[in-house]
Amino acid sequence: MDGLERLKGDLKAFGVELDANDWQNIRRQALEVSVPAGDKIQNQSRVAASWIFLSSGIAASEQTWSNGTTTIARFFEPGHICANLTSVWTQDIASEDLIALTEISGLALPDSFFRHEYLEGGRFGTYLRLKMVEAHLFAKELVCAKTSGRTETRYQFLAKYHGDIIPQLHKKDIARFLGITPQGFSRFLRKQKSTTG
Repeated sequence: MDGLERLKGDLKAFGVELDANDWQNIRRQALEVSVPAGDKIQNQSRVAASWIFLSSGIAASEQTWSNGTTTIARFFEPGHICANLTSVWTQDIASEDLIALTEISGLALPDSFFRHEYLEGGRFGTYLRLKMVEAHLFAKELVCAKTSGRTETRYQFLAKYHGDIIPQLHKKDIARFLGITPQGFSRFLRKQKSTTG
């Protein structure tokens, strides 16, 4: 499914209908993008210039620490709008990379277009504002899970919000999200299996 078709489906799910002029404007501004697995979508050393509506694949926000370890702050899946948010909104560099965990495709919406539609746009602006409210509520739940200090709470969050993509994720990436080693994640799964089985 291409980016425009996926976007049409997402708009419909939010109950937002666009007219021919709206679609013409989006087609003029949006760029179909694809990024191979393992590549950076947005690099922390450069100011991000666009927002990506993800139509397929899985992306993640990744931080690299001074000791060389990397952690995953969050995952993005089809239907999400992803970006290095700090960078794209403030037009400054940020502390994380946006990476493709699997091959991804989507629509790149230039920041100037996104910002205009978000702040002043009609129906498409309404959709973007609804998406950002959804993202804000998600982020609130994410912060609660990540700061709980409990692997089980973080994993429950992952299962609740990303249950469909867990089978597609490498165990090392799940472990980096949970803040434990891959070996620790294997032990956690064995413990979970013994308590539920």
